[in-house]
Amino acid sequence: MLTGVTRCPLYLLATVAIALTFCAGCAVRTTADPGAVAERLKAMTGASPRPPGADAAPVPPGVNVADGLTEDESVEIALWNNPVFQVSLAELGFARADLLEAGLLRNPTLSLLFTLGPKQLEAVLRLPIEVLWERPRRVAAARLSADAAAERLVASGLDLVVSVKSSYIDAQLAADRQRLAADAAAVLQRIRDLTESRLRAGDISELEARIGRADAARAEAEIVRTTQDIALADARLRAVLGWAVEGPVATLVTPALAPIASGAECGPFGMLYKDALMARPDVRAAELGVEAAAARLGWERSRTLALTAVVDANGSGSEGFEAGPGVDIGLPLFDRNQAGRARATAELQRATASYAAAQQRVAAEIREAAVLIEQARSSQVAFRDTVARPLEANVASAERAFAEGETSQLFVLENARRLNEARLREREFDADRRRARVRMERAIGRSCEPNRVELTRD
Repeated sequence: MLTGVTRCPLYLLATVAIALTFCAGCAVRTTADPGAVAERLKAMTGASPRPPGADAAPVPPGVNVADGLTEDESVEIALWNNPVFQVSLAELGFARADLLEAGLLRNPTLSLLFTLGPKQLEAVLRLPIEVLWERPRRVAAARLSADAAAERLVASGLDLVVSVKSSYIDAQLAADRQRLAADAAAVLQRIRDLTESRLRAGDISELEARIGRADAARAEAEIVRTTQDIALADARLRAVLGWAVEGPVATLVTPALAPIASGAECGPFGMLYKDALMARPDVRAAELGVEAAAARLGWERSRTLALTAVVDANGSGSEGFEAGPGVDIGLPLFDRNQAGRARATAELQRATASYAAAQQRVAAEIREAAVLIEQARSSQVAFRDTVARPLEANVASAERAFAEGETSQLFVLENARRLNEARLREREFDADRRRARVRMERAIGRSCEPNRVELTRD
């Protein structure tokens, strides 16, 4: 039969053990999970990264590049295949490991003093119990830090999308330049042939003929340069897609010129700024950083007192086997965790400043993207109305006049050459506007398309 002196410490030990077991078994909810990150990116971009354990294929299931590579397919491939982003996904495991470590309990220690001569058998069991009030704060700080890491990973995915779309636009523009350069070279070749014919007929001087030859030679050199530009743009696109070493050969889909919207394409600044603060994961990460720093400060403040439950037992007491409870208290006379609290306070100040900086960065990026969109839009509209359309009318009039014998073929070709140059410039304005739109979508953390499903914060 256990006596009262032995029953009390066993009850105490059982109570503490049950409490600690309950703490250890508490589940911790967090968004620091590859599946949660994939869902966020799917909601915001329409594409998901490669799930853990999936085949390392260069193209995700359901994407067919044989019929031409679209911009949306490029985004899907990059999130699936980009090696740098895959490294970031793997690093999410470190945040999950830190969260797991924060939830672990310190093991109890058992000290045994064996009998030797007159020495009696003694046993001391120590069980840290300060974890009962420290662990919730420690886990809360680690959970917020892990959630912030997940938000930063989503932001990295959105940055990758920006790189993909920009590289795709550059590759399309390089292909357009080569096509238009070939058209210009064909026109200048015909102009050169006509000037050579007129030179032989004595209608023009050698100096005028040289101008035609120089223009034709310049057009041929431009074709060579645009071919190299295509190779360079293709290398950059393949790198961001994860095809730098190997990958399928894909032809880009050439889009028609996008319609030019009037006014702010994505909305007024006030609405965009409000949406960005709600949707952008880097802003949410900065906000979680403030919360994590505050939780860490609370944890550091709770670490002032170290308390350990002790059960001491010996085998040769006055009544035989004896056991009794006790406690080890670390007296906070000198070390009251001043350094830890000061470090946590500084971290909270830094996190608060980082959050304010993130808000400022959002506003600056939205304003800059809006200016770039308006600049490209107004330039494109002005160029179309004052240059492109009049040149189209001139070419049509010149062709009619040539058919009626009222002008020369050289006049028609000269107008065709100017129109070809105008079309190239119009393509460049369109590419500028598309790049600015990509920057705007990254700045506000959502698509400008009204039908795209948007992400809302919990």
